[in-house]
Amino acid sequence: MRVLALASLAILIAAASPAHARVLHAPASPGAAARALAAAQPGDTVSLARGVHPGPLAVGRAVTLRGEPGAVVDGGGRLTVLDVTSGGATIEDLALRGSGARVLTVDCGIHVRQAAGVVLRRVRLSDVLYGVYAERADGLVIEDCSFTGRARPGDENGAGNGIHLWYSHGATVSRDTCARFLDGIYLSFANRTRVEHSVLEDAGRYGLHTMYCQDGRVADSRFRRNVAGCAIMFSNHLRLERNEFAHNRGPRTYGVLLRDCSAGEFTANRMVDNTIAMFMDNSNRNHIRDNLVQDNGWGVLLFSSCAKNTFAGNAFINNDYPVALDMRRSDNRFDDGEHGNFWSESAPYDLDGDGVSDVPYSPVSAFAFVSKQYPDLAILARSPAVAALAVAERVIPALRPSEAVDRLPMVSPPALGGLGAAPEAAAPSRPVWIVALGFAALAGLGVAGLSRGALDPLAGGLLGRLARRRAA
Repeated sequence: MRVLALASLAILIAAASPAHARVLHAPASPGAAARALAAAQPGDTVSLARGVHPGPLAVGRAVTLRGEPGAVVDGGGRLTVLDVTSGGATIEDLALRGSGARVLTVDCGIHVRQAAGVVLRRVRLSDVLYGVYAERADGLVIEDCSFTGRARPGDENGAGNGIHLWYSHGATVSRDTCARFLDGIYLSFANRTRVEHSVLEDAGRYGLHTMYCQDGRVADSRFRRNVAGCAIMFSNHLRLERNEFAHNRGPRTYGVLLRDCSAGEFTANRMVDNTIAMFMDNSNRNHIRDNLVQDNGWGVLLFSSCAKNTFAGNAFINNDYPVALDMRRSDNRFDDGEHGNFWSESAPYDLDGDGVSDVPYSPVSAFAFVSKQYPDLAILARSPAVAALAVAERVIPALRPSEAVDRLPMVSPPALGGLGAAPEAAAPSRPVWIVALGFAALAGLGVAGLSRGALDPLAGGLLGRLARRRAA
């Protein structure tokens, strides 16, 4: 009985023990990597030795494909370099290059098809049409990767995206770099996507482009030298937090482009040196808070199709036009009832010293209103006539072209959490007694001028009389 019990226990332990995962090594010789992948079982690791491994390759089981330092998979300029069709597969520490050039066959570095839970980690792609193309691949993870394509920066006639997700939900894109693709990241019907700590630059068109995507989040990423940093279209409940949109310049270049997007949160972003920092069309009920909008041509370009958007806590500094819109009446708000924005173009009065100007500010100038509809007039932006028009608007409020107004404008720029120290702008308001002394000095000079004007004729008459007496 005791022997039988021990035997039964041994059988149970053997049954409960997992199968031992193997490591299959593939030398850099033709066909070796393909044979190792075909022989691998779920849970195994295929390790590619240093050197060039001819592609294309296919991963059809839940294995780990790993490259030793110096290992490269070369597609030879045809088709897709690596095809992944099994959920749970992991590709890591590997360089791939040389995909085909046909859009119709979706030639790419890595193609993930109907496979959930795939992980791409520390993968380097170069000389590829598409970087990663994933379809119906939920839970995809792409982290610490670097992708370089073939598109020329600013050339919208190029093809191929760095990361292209179609009907793939819950993806995580973290600490990645995409450069020289048509779109750095393109999301289509991809809900709950997270893009974090990534760099998307030198695109032919957009750094990030979404179509019909819900509940996404883009945070702590940089978008530079694209036609548009982010182009968000037909996508709702999106959050953009602590991103940088810089140097996106051209005849129709944007930091953030929103078209048919609603109920989004845009918080603590830097929009610096763009032709248009934020463009909005048919986008409603968005909250734009605590952003830095600096040194752009247009700060916010707002179409009449937009309603009930709220701007609060933002710093608008040294933009040619802080806000431009094409409607006089607007229910878009430039304060939330408690906090307004900082406008470097305003001349704030803060006699009670509470940090809020005592005079509301209208961010839409008459020239901005007209140039919104006739952009060629922008060449006159710094002309004396436009400067005189701006003075007239301040003196005669009836000349203001729009009812958009910030009722609580800040007199100094906010610190803007997540963006570092407060940006430099106009000098802060002076204490009340200094302002009072200034007014007193001006009044004294005025009285002196009037007195001098009244006394000058009298003095002239006395001097005349003295001269006549001396002559007599």
